[in-house]
Amino acid sequence: MKRLITLGALAGSLLAHDVMGWIPPYRLEISRKALRHKAGPVTADQWLSRLGLQFWILNSEGRLAYAERGERITDVDVSHFRQWAQTRGVMVLLTVYNHDGKIWDWQRARTAFTLHRDTLVKSLVDEMLRLCLDGIDLDLEGEGNLDGDRAAYGAFVAALSAAVHAKGKLLTIDSFHSPCFNAPNMAWWGDWKGQVDAIHSMGYGDLYEANASDFTPEGGQPCAGGAAIFRFSWQVDWAKSKGYRPAQVLLGVPGWQYEWGGSALPGHLQDLAKTGAGCAVWDIPSILGDGKDARWSSEAAWKALAAFKQAE
Repeated sequence: MKRLITLGALAGSLLAHDVMGWIPPYRLEISRKALRHKAGPVTADQWLSRLGLQFWILNSEGRLAYAERGERITDVDVSHFRQWAQTRGVMVLLTVYNHDGKIWDWQRARTAFTLHRDTLVKSLVDEMLRLCLDGIDLDLEGEGNLDGDRAAYGAFVAALSAAVHAKGKLLTIDSFHSPCFNAPNMAWWGDWKGQVDAIHSMGYGDLYEANASDFTPEGGQPCAGGAAIFRFSWQVDWAKSKGYRPAQVLLGVPGWQYEWGGSALPGHLQDLAKTGAGCAVWDIPSILGDGKDARWSSEAAWKALAAFKQAE
């Protein structure tokens, strides 16, 4: 049976507090184990609402291929994670990215979405449909002052949005967490109003409600006039000022770190819930500890995540 979602149903499928997680193109067996893990009575599907498969890399001509990061990825891997997700009510997205194993290759992405936009849009939509996925997540990242590419990126998002939503699917974007540097960044959010279903602000350990620090790009001026831009509430207020509902912005939470900013994960989730936003966890292998912080796989952590997802 085809999984075609009407636009009305699509809007209703976005929870008050969505939780997004990603499976990278490496450590696949650890990701499988993480999704099978049970922390006390809590299973991963009780706190995850969306799962991004970061398996695809684009080339400069706008075509897609499975990423090569030390493990071979095939349709069988996609099928495994898709079946796990969709049979449990978790949406699964095609995440395309532009890291070649050494750098975030913005030139590759820029050439694709500027000179080969139609090909890139078709490649993404065709692959999404071929593999019966629930949407597309853009993880195209560039480092530096790249505001000159803002208009071209916005035109690409508009074209992709029209194609994705015509199929009743989701479109989400991963963004840098300041409005002053790198691409895409928060200053670009207003360009996508009405075109994207969610934005993931990739702040991770930088983001927490008690963070009173400001940010000044190297050689630049204090961002947003020296405001405390990394507070959860500041990020959500920015999204609202650009025309988004709080639920449409998912703030990054570090899956490799149980404590940051003077508090632990459950406390941060309580702060985040008060803003109405969702959270975005990088990445799924890390939630088992994976040589980092095993407390992420604890019953306390998973109960807090499940409570966050289900909170009013």
